Amino acid sequence: MRILPWCLALLSTQLQAGILVSASEAARREQLACQATAIMGVLECEQLPAPPAPVGNSPDIQPAQYVPNSGPEIPAQQVEQPMKPVLDPVPARVKAGQFTLGWDIWFGTAGQWWEVWDKEQLRYRGRDFSRRIKAPTPDTPAELIVEGGMQAVQSGTLTMNKLTAGEHQFVVKLCNGTIEAPVCNEASVSTWAEAGSGEEEVLAGTPSAPSLAWIPQVTTDGKVAVTWNLWWGQTGTHWEVLNGNKVVYRSDKFTEQSENSQAGQVEIPMINGEHEISVRLCRQLACTSSDKLKVTAMLGPELSPSKPSLALFTPDDPELGDGLLPTQVLLSWKTEQPGIAPDRWMLIDEASRQVLFNQPIKADCGSGVWCGSWQGVPETRPASWRVKLCQAKKCTDSDVIDIPGVVSP
Repeated sequence: MRILPWCLALLSTQLQAGILVSASEAARREQLACQATAIMGVLECEQLPAPPAPVGNSPDIQPAQYVPNSGPEIPAQQVEQPMKPVLDPVPARVKAGQFTLGWDIWFGTAGQWWEVWDKEQLRYRGRDFSRRIKAPTPDTPAELIVEGGMQAVQSGTLTMNKLTAGEHQFVVKLCNGTIEAPVCNEASVSTWAEAGSGEEEVLAGTPSAPSLAWIPQVTTDGKVAVTWNLWWGQTGTHWEVLNGNKVVYRSDKFTEQSENSQAGQVEIPMINGEHEISVRLCRQLACTSSDKLKVTAMLGPELSPSKPSLALFTPDDPELGDGLLPTQVLLSWKTEQPGIAPDRWMLIDEASRQVLFNQPIKADCGSGVWCGSWQGVPETRPASWRVKLCQAKKCTDSDVIDIPGVVSP
């Protein structure tokens, strides 16, 4: 049984074999621990077993018989927001490798489940709770002291066995309600994981402000080239492009670099509408932003979504490990050119024209790229499939891809 190399859930939970799911599907499931794969929009996840049921009342206790209320109606129950989780202290710099993130709430409303996100990517969702005991403060009432300490109302701990080098922006969410309509409270913390043996140089100071090169105020081809320079000053370790307040590109590669100067360039896809572009240069966790430039993308109503490119994976592909069953296939697609935002995609059998799969699209996969995947056992093999990407009635078809027959052992 293969275990995710980076994540071990609370309470030494035994994980099941890795499964491949789309990012949108993972966002709808519970009890998951996930990591990214080489396929955009596809995560390799471990389905965690459900935690033990909480201690409840004796089954002999029966509720009172329901009697209809003849008076004013009782209002619908409201979902209450849980308390904000209090995170364990996290150093500004940690060693790459094993890393533990923990939290508690000490009073108020508890949560039904909790999540861990890193740079807007889901890393854990589950109901594995504990009640940790910590040293009491001098003013803690005696009745609240348990086993020599103060016991939390609710706690959670997640240990990652392989924290990658670089910046991490963790968000811990404690939630009530439902997955479709969550009511959450969250806390966040950032850290920098050092590479190698931890002998990486500590870079002090804040980088100088980058200068954003001229950008046209209007673009009609659905993309814009973002170029920046640091002519002289304190350099950085990585840089980001922001559209408004959202990071749409991040890199530690520079087109030019010297002891006191740097430069970078990237082409950013755009959809119809107004955009505000800026660059942020970071020196590990300290960042400095450039001025913001406004760009209006006018792609025209005649444009359709960009043509999707397809890739087919079978259990024989080494990068998927044992994530697929012997008769399953994984078909993934992504856009590579600018285009208007699609609102749904369909998987179509070329011979019968039958729609095999139809799914709404809620968000892009980052940097203006749209992607999706389907995993399962084809009803007929061999077969020929294509993907249709649509925005309302404007659709774009992919090239046809062949699904091979099952090879007999």
